Amino acid sequence: MDKNRWFEAAAKEGFESFEIYRLLSEERKFTWFEGTLDSYVTSHVLGTSFRGVIDEKLVNASSEDTGDEQMDDILSSMKAQAAMITSDVRASLAKPQEITFAEKKKPASFHPDEIRAFLKKTEEKILAYDERIFQVGDLEYEEGRERRTIVNSLGLDVCDTSGVNVIVASAAAKQGEEIRTHYEFEAVEDIHTFDLDEFVRTLCEGVLSRLGADTPASGNVPVIIDRKALTSLVRAFSPMFCGESVRKGISPLCGKMDTKVFSELITVIDDPSCLEALQQWPFDDEGCPTKRKLVVDHGVLKTILHNTASARAMNTESTGNGFRGSYSSPVDVSPRNFWIEPGEKTQEELMAEMGSGILITEFAGLHAGLDHVSGDFSLQCSGFAVKDGKKAEGLTLFTAAGNILTLLSGVKAVGSDLKRGLSSTVTPSVWFESLAISGK
Repeated sequence: MDKNRWFEAAAKEGFESFEIYRLLSEERKFTWFEGTLDSYVTSHVLGTSFRGVIDEKLVNASSEDTGDEQMDDILSSMKAQAAMITSDVRASLAKPQEITFAEKKKPASFHPDEIRAFLKKTEEKILAYDERIFQVGDLEYEEGRERRTIVNSLGLDVCDTSGVNVIVASAAAKQGEEIRTHYEFEAVEDIHTFDLDEFVRTLCEGVLSRLGADTPASGNVPVIIDRKALTSLVRAFSPMFCGESVRKGISPLCGKMDTKVFSELITVIDDPSCLEALQQWPFDDEGCPTKRKLVVDHGVLKTILHNTASARAMNTESTGNGFRGSYSSPVDVSPRNFWIEPGEKTQEELMAEMGSGILITEFAGLHAGLDHVSGDFSLQCSGFAVKDGKKAEGLTLFTAAGNILTLLSGVKAVGSDLKRGLSSTVTPSVWFESLAISGK
């Protein structure tokens, strides 16, 4: 693709500025089932997205494996889009800025025979863990690599690469006529040093804890929400920190800048370039440099996240949070490497101090049980009873309902078990004063 030809042609068509975004995605995926390598798939996808500003309106187009011969059709289509847009928000593309590129640790790639042996060992360890575990369902290993490039007619020209290896496994357990399943996934830096025993233990204890689980009584009870469950809840509500939601009045944080919104025990950070995280983004998908932001400082809202569009609409600057869901998606506002700062106590110490209550380990129905405008939620849960300061019998088929602002304002203590992994949003376990539980 000749970028200069595109820029020149776009200018002749009346575009004030023009951008070419390219994402090369490469993947190797191995699946294992009942003692055999079930499939081995490789993929190579080059996606291209275009953005252009014409009459101060931003328009988009995308295509796989785009060539210069498609230029006239794509530019014509984008001009037609602009004629339909009635928004009065002035658009712009990013100008070149100084970007700090830190050295990343590249994930290793392994020979198929090594991966086959790794998956075989994983299945054997899962099936040997407990006689009640009778099947390993999904068992997959993936190596994914990406290369982003962004160039525009204003002089921006940036490139970045990233990659991650992942193992995914599910197990089924049976006790009497009751059958339960559970799955886990985790990043794998090196299959030879990966703590496979711990991964298997987490998976197997997860499925075994569901056998014979009871339903708790209804009421307002003290709860500890495990780091994985709380991560999923905070991630689902993360749009409330985004400028586009605030601008449109659909965030529960509207009008709350520099006011106390959470407990003073809660501090929230967003840092796409964080070197401690599994992946780093030195620039966002608009080419703006990323940086560390103090989003919530001991309960006080300090920062709203922006891309260039939301920043311009609210008379401020981009925070470097303009990201795409895929190469063909429009640039949205999204956190990257977003976390709640950990405390000093382990989950076991939190339970010991709480004495009795519930440990929630999983939320279900996050796609339907949230109200992003009010912050209300009502979600099916599973977890454990906490008795005499220790984890007791498993619990299932109960609902937790509340409001995210109220919940994060009623914090008793924040745990120390923050663990960075595949999720860009992470939290430690947190002990909350009470949560409405609907059970039996």
